Amino acid sequence: MNYFLYPLRFDAPVHFGTAECGGGLEHTRFTLPSDALFSALLAEMYHADETVPARTFLDKVQKGQLRFSDLLPWQETSNGELYFYLPRPILPVKPADCSSMSYASVCHMASAWKQQKKIGYIRASRMAAYIKAVQEGCSFIEENTFGQEVLRQRVNCREEESLPYFVDSFIFDNSSGLYVILAAEQEEDAAFFANVLTFVGLSGLGGKRSSGYGKFHMADDSIQLDDYEICGADDAALYHLLQGKQSSWQMALSSVIPEESELDLVCRGAYRLRRAGGFVTDDSFAEKKNSICLIEAGSCFGTRINGQMVSLGTHGGHPVLRCGYGLYAGIAG
Repeated sequence: MNYFLYPLRFDAPVHFGTAECGGGLEHTRFTLPSDALFSALLAEMYHADETVPARTFLDKVQKGQLRFSDLLPWQETSNGELYFYLPRPILPVKPADCSSMSYASVCHMASAWKQQKKIGYIRASRMAAYIKAVQEGCSFIEENTFGQEVLRQRVNCREEESLPYFVDSFIFDNSSGLYVILAAEQEEDAAFFANVLTFVGLSGLGGKRSSGYGKFHMADDSIQLDDYEICGADDAALYHLLQGKQSSWQMALSSVIPEESELDLVCRGAYRLRRAGGFVTDDSFAEKKNSICLIEAGSCFGTRINGQMVSLGTHGGHPVLRCGYGLYAGIAG
């Protein structure tokens, strides 16, 4: 597979729904899961009457010729270097033998473990250092600020009585944004993916797009991750993690819906579930989708679980699809 990285810079606040918090407007996250990105890409092509490219895109995803990650954070330093972050891996931690340790040492280890759990994202080039800190029970500090969360009050004037409501949003700093990793069998698919991302950026991602939320543009040209054109420490780390199929743990970089035959592999891993639901994207008709639970990015398994595409019902005679194919980074454990 060929790996490509697309950094996106957001021109407006984003509101990415959180079904696990009830799906209300008063809660948001600042990253977007791969299943929501897939739906946005496919919907954009159908809305533009690009039926043939949409079907080709869907066919390649289902055949495993295209895989992509969640939208994950990046940050630009003062010297122009880009830092790329990965989700904190959910690893099973073996209980340490504390019988020969002092009380102060045990307290220090417990404090370090709590600090590690608060970390959301880790630089790709520091992933090995984080794994070592987890294994040794040492503290690990990863300080990053990608923007700020803002809760704004709005007024609904469409009803007879005007009522206030709140919209939570995230505003990225000028030096931050989100990126997506594409795994493609054919290099020409990279340009096609970039074009679709460009069109989606004009209409926006997430909720409240009618208010201008979620609009973005490509912050730079796509970066091909390989052995020949490595630009920075995180680029090199990402490439080797993506290639690490033989590593003891495989960390999901996308949302995964395992097949029934893969459930035993899931049970032997460490994972976190996310409920996904929402409404069909259609300006003329709002129809609620069936909810489903997906395995979140950051979950770790002993092998790479393929996942599947599932149908959550039909709308206008067409199936409503939820993409749950996995993209993985191999990490030591």
